[in-house]
Amino acid sequence: MILNINKPLGITSYDVIRQLKKLHPGEKIGHAGTLDPLAQGVLICLVGKNDTRRQSEFMGQPKQYVFDVLFGFKTDTYDVLGLPEFTEYSVDEVKSQLPEILKKYLGEIDQEVPSFSAVKMGGQTLYRSTLSGEKKENPVRKVLIEDIRILEEYIVTKASLQKSILDLLELVRSGFRQNRIIEAWNQLFEQISQDKFLIVKISADVSKGTYVRAIANDLGKDLGIGACTTIITRTKVGDFNIEVAQNLA
Repeated sequence: MILNINKPLGITSYDVIRQLKKLHPGEKIGHAGTLDPLAQGVLICLVGKNDTRRQSEFMGQPKQYVFDVLFGFKTDTYDVLGLPEFTEYSVDEVKSQLPEILKKYLGEIDQEVPSFSAVKMGGQTLYRSTLSGEKKENPVRKVLIEDIRILEEYIVTKASLQKSILDLLELVRSGFRQNRIIEAWNQLFEQISQDKFLIVKISADVSKGTYVRAIANDLGKDLGIGACTTIITRTKVGDFNIEVAQNLA
């Protein structure tokens, strides 16, 4: 059985599998492509021995994402679940530079795998190596971005941004370093004098293995101010799309 599940924000992909195991006791169940806790949308789940064997087939499918990029803030996870740093900037300057910078991401590019990811090196996942303090050179992959474009732009105040980030963090109750992350964001907002911030919603059609939070981080590097994702939505995996995805009970 192949299920197109609409994963909600705040839980892990394996949390979805746990729920499905209750509905399909005794069946082997897996998924075809992890979504981060602050990513929602299409998660292909495979039920039964025959279909779980097809995992690589579905993982190899092209994907489409819509994701919000917050500029000025750099984190070690490339999303708001990480330890943040802030660089002051001009919203108007970033808005004027971004369309041209975004063009360099179209086509085949080299992308460094994020330190906080489930990719394995030497038998250990990168995020476990990172948390243990072990220094490793992250692998660089060639990925294909078939389309990338700006959908919307938002300007938000410090108060509204702080609330929205803390609300997101509260969704991830099982997150690692949770208390430390919340404290770090609160302390950072106390220090920031800037009151207007830019969030840009971007759509991207990408190949297997592409990290859109890494795209956000790289955009920040190109602008010299840092950037990270807030919410990521996977809208398509191959022919499976979010419009017909099943919600969890």
